[in-house]
Amino acid sequence: MSLEFLPGRVSALLLLLAGSVLLATLGGCAPFEEKRIMQLKHEKGFGSRAEGDATREDYIGGLDIIQFLIDPRELTRPGAERLVELTARQPIGLDGTIHVPYVGAIYVLGRTEAEAAALVQGYLRAVFNFELDLQVRIITSNKVFYAVGEAARKGPQQLTPDMTLIDAVFRAGWTDFANLGRVYLIRPDAEAPLVIDVNFREMITTGLTEKNIQIREHDILYLPPTFLGLIGRMLQRITQPVGLAVRTLFGLSQIRTSYEVVTGQREAIFFRF
Repeated sequence: MSLEFLPGRVSALLLLLAGSVLLATLGGCAPFEEKRIMQLKHEKGFGSRAEGDATREDYIGGLDIIQFLIDPRELTRPGAERLVELTARQPIGLDGTIHVPYVGAIYVLGRTEAEAAALVQGYLRAVFNFELDLQVRIITSNKVFYAVGEAARKGPQQLTPDMTLIDAVFRAGWTDFANLGRVYLIRPDAEAPLVIDVNFREMITTGLTEKNIQIREHDILYLPPTFLGLIGRMLQRITQPVGLAVRTLFGLSQIRTSYEVVTGQREAIFFRF
């Protein structure tokens, strides 16, 4: 092998080695942010801490208000006077807990009424020498589905028992731009989301309710625009800044005119009919 080729090959090896070190350095920085993002992702369900099927068995959610039902005779026992605090309506805390007298904070998020009652009974059994009979009732259940797109009322909508797709569409309403021939019911999930395309117009004109699906908590109801509605929305977005500028100019002009009238720089003009 000729020796004059060695310096060139050594330089190439050095450049290759430097590039590898640089890529390794850059590659070592990127996974840090990716790991942080991965920690925020969820693997199941909608992503909330409280999971369940509220239409089958209601559970305690983060926006719910609960109340304990206790026999009044239990409140007259010596040393148990503070149990009357449980009879007041109590919202769920930000950390998913409620306050139980003599015990403190107890985590009840995601539990059913029967499970929450049994849990509190177990804690109070360790405090008192008698068995306390109590029940838990979810007084206000704020379970919602979401309406987006050309819905007249966008955002979270109250979920009611036995609510179906027809009920949800009429609850959310629709604009003049909505395409009722293609209504999407989206059941979100971290692994296997379900998207159902429903011809709502055909359903209400023919009475064929094959796709009148029961609505569950966290479902997303998307009402897309028609083709002409899409063009109308595009024109609306294009002309919106122009309209805002025109209204601003007219507003400034009216303010200036009013100032000149008040200061006597311009004579006021009154229209009489």
